[in-house]
Amino acid sequence: MPRSVPLLPAALLTALWYAALPPRAAAAEERARVWVADDGTRVRREDVGLPLSRGEGNAIFRPGEPIRLGALRAEVVAFQVIVEAGAEPVRGVKVELSGLGPAVSGGAPAPAPQQQASAAPQQQAPAAPQQQAPAAPQQQAPVPGTAPAPRIAIDRFVEHYVEIKQRSRNEQRPAESLGWSPAARPPDDRHLGFLPDALIPVELAPPWAPYPLEVGARETRAVWIDLHVPESAVPGAYEGKVVVSSASHGELASLDLRLEVAPATLPYSPVDFIAFYEADEVAARVGDGPAVEQQLWQLLHEHHVDGFASVRSPAEVERLRAAIDGSLYTKERGYRGPGAGVPPAAVALGAYGGFGDPGEEALRRVEAVAELLPPAVDDVMLYAVDEQCESPRGPGWRRLIRGSRLSSRVLVGHSCGEVDPVKQDVDLVLTPANRFDSTWARAAREAGKRLWVYNGALPRTGTFMIDAPLTGLMADGWIAASHEVDRWFLWETAFWHDGNRGGRGPVDPFTVAENFHNRDGDACLGDGMLLYPGTQRGAFAARSLGFAGVLPSMRLKSLRRGIQDAGYIALARPASPGAVDAIVKEVIPAALDEALDTSPAAWSSEGAPFFRARAALRALIPADASLDAAGVRRALAGAAAARRALVPLPRAQGSTDDGRPAEAGGPGQAAPGPLRPWRGRGLLLAVAGLGAALVALAIALRRRARRGAGGRGAEGR
Repeated sequence: MPRSVPLLPAALLTALWYAALPPRAAAAEERARVWVADDGTRVRREDVGLPLSRGEGNAIFRPGEPIRLGALRAEVVAFQVIVEAGAEPVRGVKVELSGLGPAVSGGAPAPAPQQQASAAPQQQAPAAPQQQAPAAPQQQAPVPGTAPAPRIAIDRFVEHYVEIKQRSRNEQRPAESLGWSPAARPPDDRHLGFLPDALIPVELAPPWAPYPLEVGARETRAVWIDLHVPESAVPGAYEGKVVVSSASHGELASLDLRLEVAPATLPYSPVDFIAFYEADEVAARVGDGPAVEQQLWQLLHEHHVDGFASVRSPAEVERLRAAIDGSLYTKERGYRGPGAGVPPAAVALGAYGGFGDPGEEALRRVEAVAELLPPAVDDVMLYAVDEQCESPRGPGWRRLIRGSRLSSRVLVGHSCGEVDPVKQDVDLVLTPANRFDSTWARAAREAGKRLWVYNGALPRTGTFMIDAPLTGLMADGWIAASHEVDRWFLWETAFWHDGNRGGRGPVDPFTVAENFHNRDGDACLGDGMLLYPGTQRGAFAARSLGFAGVLPSMRLKSLRRGIQDAGYIALARPASPGAVDAIVKEVIPAALDEALDTSPAAWSSEGAPFFRARAALRALIPADASLDAAGVRRALAGAAAARRALVPLPRAQGSTDDGRPAEAGGPGQAAPGPLRPWRGRGLLLAVAGLGAALVALAIALRRRARRGAGGRGAEGR
């Protein structure tokens, strides 16, 4: 696909820009510099001289001022240290952060030893220099002989870059992809080139992604830093220093860091995201030892995401028992993170139709598995079939389960976005996010059915593609908090094998971003790939870190950030509902069926607005606030109810009094077709009004819709 700015003209423009600079400014550009970005910003390797580096539009950094962050107890906040070389390469760069200690009035922070990154990655989230929550009283230095205050743990990651030459696309319609409608396609000028995504703990950094960093002339490199604020942290100000030094240029920067910990506790997993992984594929690439799978579960749990177990035999239940009953997330099992002891919300019986057709023999196998599952799991779902609304499997399994001793324990579900859930003869429907219909959703719940959201695509929700802004995944947490979303299901997390029908076989995700293809001409970058392999065996062994587990992506961190933001919304809303609802509306003006596929995403592609809104929410949270799971559900149910009144659905010409078009399946939408959604409401109505001249276009759009929307699972299974 042609770049929006061809390389040669871009190089000439850059050269002219340097020539036009005043001598003093040009000299400044030739020097190495260090600056800081929030966790919603992706800085490409070639992004030098950005306004953000000068503090312009930067939520957390201005030259000469401290880095200012805010947090709640039990939260992880993150930021990025960007090292930008001038005319000369900068060699052997180290980014070190002194242990954050309580601020001491009139002096330096209390001393604390250097914290090192752990090999088992964790989570993220910054706060704001503007609109900060009122500072808690400064802490005093520890009194000799008393127990030390809980430490703020620090993790550092090297950001690894992958070159993007072609965008996520459809071969016949390059502007369209499974991640966005054509109107919502993120621009090339920010998503071609060398993009960072994989995060490698500094002590695991290999020669091909080294630490200390090697920064090429007029290039950037970055270190991602997570700060883990313990639940028992004493509120107040914490201070430290970020020191950046190099073997070639000596010390590059010494930046003060100030973290304000507010006197409230973030709830764990305030909105439910569950993520599938294919155990056999992980074992084939990384290794089949139990430690690998357990580390994968722990890593997702640290990021407020549940692994989605697919169990088909008693042996598989036993293999995953610690993950399913919550005992894997304890200090005794080496877990360091939030949600200690909390079990996953849901378990799948035979994901993507793993138990096949219903029958008495198959039912006996289901019963043998289901009866071994721990009672702590909320939802046990028999995943009857994937993306085949017309399949008899779902109704057949539902009848069979209802007549068995599992009737009160097991929900029968399938994924389908083209039929009203009330009319689907299953207990639970996974509907693609870009086919979500709030009218349908309410009717389904009133009928006693469950509705989960499946995957995502711009402009309705964020997308999981690499070549899109990180803020889309942040937005998903805000959307889940403010809309009637039950659980949010992610179809895959370790899709390194491109195993679809039409797939092209395994890839090395550290060098190839394009990991998904199908028979319909779709190519996706990073789809179903929120994790990276810590070990690679076989053909990709040269790009192995020798770590028995998986590594996080920047996209997983962004998803965690949005989930944590949902906790802010839940904590602040009981005391200030109107103010909170207004903040959420400002950040997310339209999502799900509030959004039109003929428009771009309504939220910002930059991290700063999310950052400032988070700070405003933090200022509204009462001191010592905390919520249990039931309290979170009540608070967010109120937010969803208020949202319906605050943000009206698009109303198309000819719609009924409740907003439902007379010949359509949902408010403002074209009649739901198969899962590919890009027959937008506005587009369909426009086509209908244009007459015979555009009949061919309307037919083409309908045929295109037949290829499936946000779902992926049936392609590979």
